Amino acid sequence: MNYLEIINELNQELDAKVGEIGRDFSYSTNGYVDIVNFGEIMIWNSEMDEREWIEDKNDYEPFKPFIKRMYNQEIEKLQLFKF
Repeated sequence: MNYLEIINELNQELDAKVGEIGRDFSYSTNGYVDIVNFGEIMIWNSEMDEREWIEDKNDYEPFKPFIKRMYNQEIEKLQLFKF
């Protein structure tokens, strides 16, 4: 899987939708664990992969839609702090 390509696509989509917001998706690895962050918020890491396993495909659900869903969940959590 090309994580960098997916992260680039997500950042382009976000920028097109809301403009420059000073935060973006990023990818990092230490060679053992892959991590996707949005700003300082960890959205996903390969050690605790929460994607749904699809038996028919013998694979996890697609990565990009999963990251979008996790991002939206984090944004909803942040809305709780809205004054």
